[in-house]
Parts: sequence; C-alpha cells; structure tokens
Amino acid sequence: MKYRLSILAATALLLAYGCKTAKLATNNALTSASITEEGLLTCFTAGTSLNGQPVWCEASAVLYDGKKLFFANDKDMPSGMSPVFEKSPASLGDSMKTPTYLMKPVFSAARKYEDFAQTPDQANGFVFLTTAFDRVKSGSYDWDNYNTILYWRKGDEQHPHVLAPDDTSRTSIAYRQRIAQLLATDEFPGTLPYFKVEGLAATDKQLLFGIREEGKSYESFTYKAKIISVSYRIDKTSNGERIRLSDDWKIINNFDIAKAEPSLPKPLALSSLEYDPYRERFWMLTSLELNGQLDAYLWTITPDDLYANKPFTLLRDAQEQPLHTSGHKAEDLTFLDASRVLLIHDDDRGRTTVGTRTRQPNQAAYTIITVSSQRNRRSLK
Repeated sequence: MKYRLSILAATALLLAYGCKTAKLATNNALTSASITEEGLLTCFTAGTSLNGQPVWCEASAVLYDGKKLFFANDKDMPSGMSPVFEKSPASLGDSMKTPTYLMKPVFSAARKYEDFAQTPDQANGFVFLTTAFDRVKSGSYDWDNYNTILYWRKGDEQHPHVLAPDDTSRTSIAYRQRIAQLLATDEFPGTLPYFKVEGLAATDKQLLFGIREEGKSYESFTYKAKIISVSYRIDKTSNGERIRLSDDWKIINNFDIAKAEPSLPKPLALSSLEYDPYRERFWMLTSLELNGQLDAYLWTITPDDLYANKPFTLLRDAQEQPLHTSGHKAEDLTFLDASRVLLIHDDDRGRTTVGTRTRQPNQAAYTIITVSSQRNRRSLK
C-alpha cells in the first residue's frame, strides 16, 4: 500500500513538474534572435529635391502583406511622387530598382506617417497606416492631416479609405480629442495637450495604438511606452465596406522600460507595435535618439499579459545579450515569414553606415532578424 502511494505521489510530482515546464516553454515562445541581413533601401532617385532642398528618405513604416512590401516616408515628397510606395521582396536591396509609388491623392494628403498594421487574416484582412497625431492648430484645419489613419483591404491599395465616423471626412481628426481625454493626467486634467502615436497593431476586433510621447508640447514631453485599445467593426454601406470605431477606448498597458531593464540606455520609448500572427504575440520596438546616438531594442508579450498590464520581455540573442540595432533607429517591423522579421530604420538625416556603405539621402537602412521560437497559442481579446 505504501509502495502504491509512493508511486502515485511520484507520478503527481512528475505531472506537476511537466505542467510547470510546459507553462514555462509556452511563456518563453521566443528563444533567441539574431541579425542575419542588413542593407539599404532605395526610396527614390538620387538627387530628388523639394523647394530647392534635397529630399531625405526618413522611412518610418513598413509592411509585408504576403506579396508586396509597403513603405512610408514621414516627409513630404515632390509632385508626381508619394510618401507611400511599394517594392517586391526580391528588389528590397536593389539600388537600381525604383519603387512603385501609391499615387492616390489621399496618400500625399496625410502627413508624418508612423506605422503600418494589418489584421491577423493574412488572406483577406485589412491594412492600416497611421500618422503621428502630434500636431493640431487651434481654430484652424491646417494641421488636421497630421491626424489621419488610412485603411484598405489587402491587395486593394488603390482604394484606400480614411478611418472616420463618416464617409466624407478627409482626416481622422475626430478621434484625436478622444485619445487626448483618455491620456489626461493629474498634471493635465481633462485632456492631454500633446501626444505622439508611433505604434499601431490590429487584431480581428481591436486597434491598438502605441504612444511614444506625451506632455505639454513637442518641446516639453515625457517619453512613454503606453498602449491604448479601441474596438472596431466592419459596416456594409452604400459606398462599400467601412470600418467604424467603437467608443471603448482604454489604456491597457503602461510599460516602464527603465524599471524592467535598468541596464539599457535611456531614454528609450516606443517606436512600433505589431501583432505577430505566427507566434500569436505582440512585438514592440523601443528606440533611442540622443546626441547623435541611435539604437533600438525589441520586446514581445502575449496577448493575455499585454491586456493585464504586465511587462514586456526583452528579445535577446543566443548569448542572452539584448538584441539591438546599434547605429540605427528602428521605426517599424513586419514579418516576412515565420522566422524572419524586417526592421526599417528612420535615421533622420544622419549619414549612417551599413557595412562599408554610407547611407545617401535617397536611402533608408534596414535589418532582417531571424527568430527561433516555439508555438504559443493564446486567445485574442
């Protein structure tokens, strides 16, 4: 009898240990990552100018929709060109192959793009592209186009729509006040005067916005890694499908980077937020730009932990060192396949280098990382 009890007890212990091990493996879905490729993207012809000044490719957003790579420059472009363009994956680093520009007027009307996103449905989902929402002029419509979110069905980028409560608005300015109210603080009660959106992710039910800066103005702010959510639905209208936002805005995560990883350089702040359909997790980029120093770090989190306001996990290499893009300010990421992630860098007007090559004004640096991971199934909110 005692022998049977011992066997049962040992079995229970093994089962408990097995469950614990399985839980740890699930939570540690990303085991390591490494930089496997770096290059320079040619955004337009060398020597391109606007108002007598050279135009720089300050690429701030990237997306791979399964067929094409899309990029967005956060600066205005000359007539006949567009800040939003596409290339094939095969021509990513081909300096002789110029991009195809998306010439619908709405692409050039919006200003200061920051992040692409796409819904998890890789076959027939939606693509989103947001601006920074960091400028508004009281009593004027002049800066409303800095507050714009565009969307389209995958594969139908020639028919973009403006995300708005109606079908006639040319910007998404209607949502700015709601976000400002949500971000109000004791110092700024009622509404927050200034904030900057740099991240956007999409699930099949919600949009998630990543806030990089908030405060009194663009000259007086605090760096952040704060994430807010809002639900959306797809309406059938006489003008076709339209996406409408609900009024359930929430702050779901306010991540303290310095507290989570005190050894990292400061000040780091959110620069991109994406949903990973392969690992069913969220990724966040945090970047640094200080006195000429450029850098960026990657983080991941499960949906459950994100919505529970738990900390992100820093992505590390095989030697357990933080993976980062020293010398480049990574601004957005996209998943090329289950193991490769493409990062696009907005190095502003810096003459940064990739190997022995120096970046030219018409170029943007990029990095591809390869990830080793385990499958992690989690329910989405």
